[in-house]
Amino acid sequence: MTEDWQAQATAAGLEPDYWDGLGVHRVLGAETAQALLAALAAAAPDDGATAQVLPAAVCVAAGEALAIDCRLPAARAGASVAWQLVEEGGQGHAGAARPVVVAEAMATDGSLACRLDTGLVLPAGYHRFELPLCDTSCTVIAAPRQAWLPPALAGGARRWGLAVQVYSLRSERNWGMGDFTDLAAVVASAARGGAALVGVNPLHARHLAEPHEASPYAPASRYALDPLYLDVAAIADVQDAAAAQSLMASADFTRRLAAARATPLVDHAAIAALKLPVLRAGFEHFHDHAPAARRAALAAFRAASAAWLDDFATGEALRLAGAASGRGSDWRQWPPAWRDPHSAEVAAWREAHAAEVDFVCWLQWQADLQLAAVAARARAGGMSIGLYRDVAVGASPAGAECWAAGTLIAPGASVGAPPDLLNHNGQDWGLPPWNPRVLAARGYRPFAELLAANMRHAGALRIDHVMALYRLFWIPAGRCGEDGAYLRQPFDCLAAVVALESVRNRCLVVGEDLGSVPDGLREALAARGLLSYRVLLFERHWDGDGSFKRPHEYPEQALATVVTHDMPTIAELWAGDDIARREALGLYPEADFGAAERDRRAAERGGLMALAAELGLPTEQTDAAIVTATLHAIVARSAAMLAVVQLDDVSGEDTPVNVPGTHDEYPNWRRKLGLTLEALDGDARWQALAAAMRAAGRAER
Repeated sequence: MTEDWQAQATAAGLEPDYWDGLGVHRVLGAETAQALLAALAAAAPDDGATAQVLPAAVCVAAGEALAIDCRLPAARAGASVAWQLVEEGGQGHAGAARPVVVAEAMATDGSLACRLDTGLVLPAGYHRFELPLCDTSCTVIAAPRQAWLPPALAGGARRWGLAVQVYSLRSERNWGMGDFTDLAAVVASAARGGAALVGVNPLHARHLAEPHEASPYAPASRYALDPLYLDVAAIADVQDAAAAQSLMASADFTRRLAAARATPLVDHAAIAALKLPVLRAGFEHFHDHAPAARRAALAAFRAASAAWLDDFATGEALRLAGAASGRGSDWRQWPPAWRDPHSAEVAAWREAHAAEVDFVCWLQWQADLQLAAVAARARAGGMSIGLYRDVAVGASPAGAECWAAGTLIAPGASVGAPPDLLNHNGQDWGLPPWNPRVLAARGYRPFAELLAANMRHAGALRIDHVMALYRLFWIPAGRCGEDGAYLRQPFDCLAAVVALESVRNRCLVVGEDLGSVPDGLREALAARGLLSYRVLLFERHWDGDGSFKRPHEYPEQALATVVTHDMPTIAELWAGDDIARREALGLYPEADFGAAERDRRAAERGGLMALAAELGLPTEQTDAAIVTATLHAIVARSAAMLAVVQLDDVSGEDTPVNVPGTHDEYPNWRRKLGLTLEALDGDARWQALAAAMRAAGRAER
């Protein structure tokens, strides 16, 4: 790679090298650099001298005097410069300051690096700073120093919670997959057990045009909710619609509903075929007969969600129409004019098909109302945190979010992970990245709106792959993970937005910091008030004898759990059945890798039981329920603020909900729970785990 390319790559934030999970030192190559630089440049804002007078965005601590770094013509560097600032709330300020030169070296355009000290102290918010002389402006993000922490966790207090995959919930009344009414029932049970929170998988909007796409981590949009989680029969418009009631009373509907309930796996396509016609009938009744107050409520919801809802609803309606017409639901295959959300053709279609766009908005309104009811149930039950939501690292390239994002999406690249022991070629997650230059030019508002949308009705939010705030692994299109490279992200600004939205929404933030974590990042996240995500099986003395950490060695500012949704359940892991599963699926890099895994697993079990014995806990290894209780007792005793139990482990599931590295080879995100919600309160395993949390001093009351 020439020095010119190296300089461009460094300036763009591409890391020159990294160590992968195999211990291989990988150096950025010219071909990868050129491909990723092209992806960054394809839709990046103008990098000319005029655009660089001010940075695109500036982050400062709320309550501190504002100083702005800028580049000014050398002739102006010693003269007073007028400035203006408009606060987020509309209040204006104006003044003048003499710039201080901070670097004597002159740029090729004749400008000098300067700093303007305005003396202005700003409240938290997103403000606009202007230099009239240069006809330029930038966003100023004034943020709290730390994210929000619930009072219930102050002073060393510790709490616990239950984590559920909502779609997997099994009840006597749902339509073959868990819904918001089921979630409310789980919340009520968890509250009775003394839990402070209930964690859920991402509730992001699925692809209604392609409902078989089941992964909540590759959604149609991360801003919107999945309408298939609606309890359809509970919607007032459905209850009042004769057509909807007739559909649900038909023999064919009854037969298909029974079949959807009976399957061991969630059949999302079959459930969509059940729910969508009834929902359309309910919407049509709303459209024709809703009273003024109900119409006003929908209008208010649309106005409050305008930052993302209108474009999402248009894109989703277009995708549904495309699937129905044979044009296809993947917008990337549409004619150029239809790929642009702001084209005249799209505007004309939106006007001509307003009812179809309104239907999508109505679905989101109903989902928001039902999720709000779940949050209210948590408050009524005395939960100090309530819902603990999850935001994915990206969205499907074929979905409405990417269609609406325009130049924010970097074409020709996807995000993933470098090679490791289980994936020698690395991982390509198939999710297009945001262009950090465009994000900065938009004042980080898309990120702020994403956080706010997912903090809605929640007391805590998990940020999946939180390392993306610092760096993200980009892979050129058509290449594998070993051909990727790390791209540095604007950490200070992204972390400032997280802290600001966290405080505004009174929402605790947990950063999922598993995998390749850069040195110092956990400390930087902790300084911002984010909780670390600690998994019992990974918390070991890796630099020493490999033994498991004692409970007191966990950081206080953390959430601790035994396993995650990307790991085998405790029952499967303890039996070693996950190793046989991966062998059968051909997921191990070498034929004898499984044997080495069995040896490692045996040593791991021994280490865990040695820790249990040290703590005076049961060491029985043949009963999965006792093992599950023991491992959770270890986590319950940890210093971490939060301890979380997976409902899958309460239920004793022996198959995973997700096998990383598979798509069609395994039915990911479809497995239902064996335990019904009606039986949860009386289940001995549930009672034992709740008792263990109470014994460790984690109960709400």
